[in-house]
Amino acid sequence: MPRWAAITAVAASAALYAAVTVPAALRPAEGVETVLFFDGVCNLCDGFVNFVADHDSSRRVRFGAIQRHADALHRAGAGRYAEGGAEALSTLVVIQDDVFYLRSDAALRVIALLDAPFCYVAAFHALPAALRDAGYRLVAKYRYKLFGASDTCRAPTERFKSRFLDYEPELE
Repeated sequence: MPRWAAITAVAASAALYAAVTVPAALRPAEGVETVLFFDGVCNLCDGFVNFVADHDSSRRVRFGAIQRHADALHRAGAGRYAEGGAEALSTLVVIQDDVFYLRSDAALRVIALLDAPFCYVAAFHALPAALRDAGYRLVAKYRYKLFGASDTCRAPTERFKSRFLDYEPELE
């Protein structure tokens, strides 16, 4: 077997192993709440929230706009990412079991909770964090230019309103 074929076979095996094992390693224990905080006026972030809601049939992820939940971010030690903080609105923030995750770690932890085949994208967590976060920062820097922004935070649709932190059932 040529050397390049052997290297390709090893790389394919490693990718398959990562696709199967990494998503499971990123998932929190059963019963641990996952909260995804996002920039409520960013169209890319809105799209990500919609995608997660559509492909998380177990409903393990809840959502909150960073602009509306500074108190929760401060309690988790992530206040610098809340509106008005030193790095306000610069990243997704995920809180699981009172631990917060940022940038690519946050996105991939959420992706690991999605239904197959989407959860396998979390295998990118095997790449070095510096490389993943460099790509994340590049997209984040230009997200408003590429995807636009809204004037106000998203208002959840009836379809998944209950997954938002500020949901209050209407009394009938």
